[in-house]
Amino acid sequence: MVAWLSTYNAALGMPPVSVITTIFGAFCASFALIVCWPKLVQNFGAIGGFMAAAFLVGTFWLLNHKLPGFGIAPEGIPHPDGGSKQFGLIYQAYRGACPWVDMGIAIASGFWLDSLLGTKKGERAAAVKESVPRALFALAGGIFGGAVTGLVGWTGANLFGY
Repeated sequence: MVAWLSTYNAALGMPPVSVITTIFGAFCASFALIVCWPKLVQNFGAIGGFMAAAFLVGTFWLLNHKLPGFGIAPEGIPHPDGGSKQFGLIYQAYRGACPWVDMGIAIASGFWLDSLLGTKKGERAAAVKESVPRALFALAGGIFGGAVTGLVGWTGANLFGY
């Protein structure tokens, strides 16, 4: 398993333990939102949606990006072995210097998969066929947004070498 996880280190610069924590953090955020968000909206209406967005997404953002404490700089803390060490569950690129919408992709994928698995067995192929164009447009929008964010330099990313 270590050899398989090490392929991520070679390809993405992601240490093996970060692969596991990233999957775990993404799953936890998606699962909690799938379970809790509809109940909050059902019980409190639009205010429940705002509460879910603030409390659920905010809490999981802290867990996935800012543990073990508050106020840790996004680039991490310098590590004696070189580079930096990050303290969140979801792995960020070196020094957090790339536009990456990690929780958005995880939550969107979780809701999409949940809705597909929630359909009747005979209707799943039609549901996939109907939802793929939306998923592709959402992916294209995310790529465009990431490119714009990288170009304006807000994240510190050096997109296209400029």
